[in-house]
Order: sequence, then structure tokens, then C-alpha cells
Amino acid sequence: MKNNFWIGLGIGAAFPVLAHVLVRFTDLALHFLPEKPMAIYTIAVLINLVLLRFAYRSGSDHLGKGIIASTFLAMIIYLITHKITV
Repeated sequence: MKNNFWIGLGIGAAFPVLAHVLVRFTDLALHFLPEKPMAIYTIAVLINLVLLRFAYRSGSDHLGKGIIASTFLAMIIYLITHKITV
């Protein structure tokens, strides 16, 4: 895989976007985790952390930086859209 920041940004954005689609358009979160609405997003971040680990182990620093950037961007968007106070 190429060591490119933009590819890392796309890979890192895939799982938070998938989590948003699953929460928004399906009843998956209501059936499996009704008392923890943020659990699907937490799983998406954990998947990104695993991908980050593999990116840095293989020496793809720019790819890892893209994954980190998209994960933090997804977290900030989540905090803004759900009006969570920090």
C-alpha cells in the first residue's frame, strides 16, 4: 500500500462513516446496544486504532498520520453534532 496521507485519510474515514450510516439508517444500535448509543462509534475508533498500529509497524508514517487525522476529525464532528460538553 502506498505511504500517502490522503489514502490514510480515506481509510480512516471509512469506519466512522460506516458507523454513522449504521446508527442513522438501521436499528442495529437499538437492538444490540440500547443503553450505550456511542458504542458503535467507539468500535469504529478501535478499528482505526488497529489500522493505525499496522500502518506504523509497516513503516507507513504518512498513512498513519492520515488515519489519525480522520479519527480526530470524526471525533470533533461527533462532539459538535451531538452537542456533548467536554
